[in-house]
Amino acid sequence: MRIAIDLTSLVDNFSGIERYAMDIAKELIEMDEEEKNTYILLFKRAIHPGFKKYQGKRNVVFKVWKGQNKLIFAQILLPIHLYGVKADVFLFLAFQSPLLFWHKGIYNMVHDLTCWDCPETMKRHMEWYFKLSILNAALVSKRIIVNSKFTGRRIIDKFHYNRKKIILAYSGLSDVFMDYVNGQKIPLSKEETDRRLEIRHKYHLPEQYLLCLATLEPRKNLPFLVDAYVELQEEDALNIPLVLAGRKGWKMDEFLNRIEEVYRSRIIVTGFIDDKDLPYVYHMADCFIFPSVYEGFGLPPLEAMAVGTMVISSDAASLPEVLGRAASYFHLGDKEELKEKVRLGIRQETPDVTVEEIKKRVNKFQWKKSAERIRKAIERDFGDKNA
Repeated sequence: MRIAIDLTSLVDNFSGIERYAMDIAKELIEMDEEEKNTYILLFKRAIHPGFKKYQGKRNVVFKVWKGQNKLIFAQILLPIHLYGVKADVFLFLAFQSPLLFWHKGIYNMVHDLTCWDCPETMKRHMEWYFKLSILNAALVSKRIIVNSKFTGRRIIDKFHYNRKKIILAYSGLSDVFMDYVNGQKIPLSKEETDRRLEIRHKYHLPEQYLLCLATLEPRKNLPFLVDAYVELQEEDALNIPLVLAGRKGWKMDEFLNRIEEVYRSRIIVTGFIDDKDLPYVYHMADCFIFPSVYEGFGLPPLEAMAVGTMVISSDAASLPEVLGRAASYFHLGDKEELKEKVRLGIRQETPDVTVEEIKKRVNKFQWKKSAERIRKAIERDFGDKNA
């Protein structure tokens, strides 16, 4: 079977959406030890460094196309190129397939329905762009892939979509996080201690801090968190700095400028955190807080708990499904409850959260398991074309 995988968005950005596409693609290749399938990897401008190790592999083909403008490439140039690709299956694991591309073997990933459920958190033109893309995906897809039951239910309810055509394939934890879970890393070793010091200097992290890591955008509800944090400071209930980590999204300049001017001594904005540094930044935090108003999955709190950091999360959307009883929740919008959870969290007074429950949750979410679900669904749909 010839399986084409769209990885063209990896060059433009690297959020949870792109990570999903990258890690599922890598697992599909890795698990095909007998090289029964041919994988046609589609890139824009350059092969992503994460896939260069497959160069020279007999059953992996690379196609690299030129393009600068995201919209023109995604909706005009990409479909032209795709019609020249001879494949049985086309996997779109980051963003949905182009509107002008039709094929009987399209599998589209839909990460969430933010454009319908929280349109106020998006630019108006992007709201309608994603609505159109997802509507098209519901029409042209052989199956739709989702990474939470929550999103699957929303698609079924919104579009009366056949539930049998939904593939549930959760997001997963990278190997470095699984190393922590399985006890293979010793955080207090000399090497680890030196690495911590290096990362503290790199991101200007204090000895103690509360952490929120997310794309800095309206959907992540960061002004709500900052207001709660400032009130705790004013009540003399908290003297630990707050660290906001992650790349800047849209509509956040005014908010970030206010932090720089008013809360500079209390709140640290780090910017993007390199992947290799993530486990340390999570692990060194006293507590991880995730106030998001809407998530299709919500990987950062799962990563934080994987390295043993206490997680406080809103109860929005898919978050209880993913985090289970391994996190402490506050009702979305309830500032007083959030403040109380923070007070308890920094004192480590969370008896309902156990180490066993944390391990149970993080071991459930592995890229290999999710890639296997997608592979099996494709094989059921197309039969054994390699026989």
